[in-house]
Amino acid sequence: GKLELIRDLRQQGFRLDTIKDMLENTPEGAWSEYSLISGLFSTTFFTVEAPKRKALSEMASHWATPATPEQKERLSQNGLYRRVGPDEVEILSPALERIGIQLAELHVPLDTVLDLQDTLIEHTRVIAKAYVEQLFLSLAKDVAAKAESTGGKATDGSVVEPLKALFERLRPLAIGSISAAFPVVLQQEFDRSIQKQRKLRD
Repeated sequence: GKLELIRDLRQQGFRLDTIKDMLENTPEGAWSEYSLISGLFSTTFFTVEAPKRKALSEMASHWATPATPEQKERLSQNGLYRRVGPDEVEILSPALERIGIQLAELHVPLDTVLDLQDTLIEHTRVIAKAYVEQLFLSLAKDVAAKAESTGGKATDGSVVEPLKALFERLRPLAIGSISAAFPVVLQQEFDRSIQKQRKLRD
């Protein structure tokens, strides 16, 4: 039911306002499919490495100047960390933390890294939402519909196993598409910025 799904989404790190938006914009009949999908895939299905626990007091400890309470709060609220205790968080992307550490070694200010991280999350969340709605859920509905047309039920093997196999194949394609497109777009934006600076100088 909805209450169980809300609980699952909260455990996965979704904020209440996001869940409220989902509730308001989801047709009543779709909740059984969402519940099935939520039950099938753990909170770490789409991640490529296991979360790492760390004391909140150690967050941003690689910068020469200790992080302010405001900076620590920004770190713990951006969706890449999950509070698991009063002074402990789960880092959901240890790889991104390692990139942050290397930026600290290059003397990039913490506020700059936080601004970049916020931008990264904002835009990748839009992409992820599109992939979920247009690809994952759309194909999941097709699998469920095909099973029902042959007399199957949403919870039996005729839906569960094909859905798992489908999502296993889709996961690396969705993740890989971001890393495949980004270098091209990065080059284009770099070239565009250089041309803009030349025009301003001339």
